[in-house]
Amino acid sequence: MLQITHDAAALITTLRRGQDVPDDHGLRIYAETSEPDEITIALGFTDSPATGDQVTEQEGLKVFVAPEVAEPLRDTAIDVTPADDGAQRLVFRPQADVKPS
Repeated sequence: MLQITHDAAALITTLRRGQDVPDDHGLRIYAETSEPDEITIALGFTDSPATGDQVTEQEGLKVFVAPEVAEPLRDTAIDVTPADDGAQRLVFRPQADVKPS
């Protein structure tokens, strides 16, 4: 199952608050577009999961993973990495490459 690291959850929470999204809303991860050999992953905040979503709570964050991306992301973690401008950005990494918090 997709995992959210502690640092990623903290960044996502900061982003949610910066957009004035209520604290009870979760993060939904879904396919925005799909090609035969390619999936574009999208992230957004929502008040409830869509039908078929995998639902978890990680690091105090509700996470809804759409069925079309659940399998491709099952051994993946959302983590953070520094950007060139010093800000942090979210990245997808293999779970095996994520350092424990």
